[in-house]
Amino acid sequence: MIVKDSTKNFDCFKSTWRYFIDKGLYLILINLLPSALIPFVLSPSTTMYYLLEFDASSPHDLGNMFVKVWGLPFSFWYIGLIGIALLALSAAITFGVIDRHMRVGEFTVSPRRVKTRLNYNVLTAFKFVVVAFISLAFFNILATLLYYLWITVFTNATTAMVFCCLTLVVMEIGMVCTMSLFILWPPFMLHTGMKSWYAFKNAWSSMSGRVLRTMLSIIVVVLPFQIVMVITSVCKLGTVAHVVLDALAYAVIVPYYITLMYTTFYDVTDTERMDLTSKKKNIWSKK
Repeated sequence: MIVKDSTKNFDCFKSTWRYFIDKGLYLILINLLPSALIPFVLSPSTTMYYLLEFDASSPHDLGNMFVKVWGLPFSFWYIGLIGIALLALSAAITFGVIDRHMRVGEFTVSPRRVKTRLNYNVLTAFKFVVVAFISLAFFNILATLLYYLWITVFTNATTAMVFCCLTLVVMEIGMVCTMSLFILWPPFMLHTGMKSWYAFKNAWSSMSGRVLRTMLSIIVVVLPFQIVMVITSVCKLGTVAHVVLDALAYAVIVPYYITLMYTTFYDVTDTERMDLTSKKKNIWSKK
C-alpha cells in the first residue's frame, strides 16, 4: 500500500469537517445509545469535575480520593459495560458506513447491511473500543493518583490546585496524543488484513509528521464540550447535567473521530474517494 507524504496543510482536517457536517447527524444517531450508557462506568471528564469541586474535597486516604472522583460509576457500572459492548457494535457499523461511502460513493445506513458490516468489522471495532477505554481509564487513574500526591505533599491548597490543574492538562494532552497515534490502526487492519501488531506498526509509521495536526483536529471538537462542562459545574447544575454532557460528548466525538480516521486513511494512502468523484458537482468546493 502506497503511503503519501501529506503533511503540509490542514486539507484533511477541512475535509473531515465538511464530511461530518454533511453526514454527522446519521453517524451520531448510530452511536447515540451506547454513548448514553458509557458515562455510568467511565466519564471522560471525571477528573475535571473533581477539580471544579476542589474546595469541597477532603480525601483522608487514596481510597477516599477514588470514591470522590469515581463515585457515580461505582453505583451503575453494569450499565456502562453494556454501553461499551454496544459501542463495539455501533463503531463496526460506522466503519462500514463511512468506508463504503468513501470507497464506492454510496452512503447508506440501511438495516439490511448491518449483518455484513458486523461480520467484517466487529472484531476490529472491539479492539479499537478496548484500547480506547483502557487508555482513558489509565489516564484518569494516573491523574487521580497524582491529585492525591499533590494534595498530600503541598499543605497550601493553592499550590496543590495549580499542580492538579497542570496534571489535568498533561493527562488530556496525553490521551489526545495516544488516540492520534492509534487513529490509522483500525483501517489498516480492515484494508490490509494485517494482524494487530503489524497493522499498528504500519499505522504508526504512516502518522509521521501528522500527529500534531491530528491532535489539533481532535482538540477542536473536544474543547467546546469541556468549556460547557466547566460552566455547568460552576453553575452547580448537578450530576444529571454531568452525565448528559458526558453522553453528548461521546455521541459526537466518537463518530467525529471515526470520520477523521477514514479521511486520514484515504488521504495518507492516496486512495481515490468516490464520495467526491462520483458527484457531477463537487459539493466541497467553494462557490
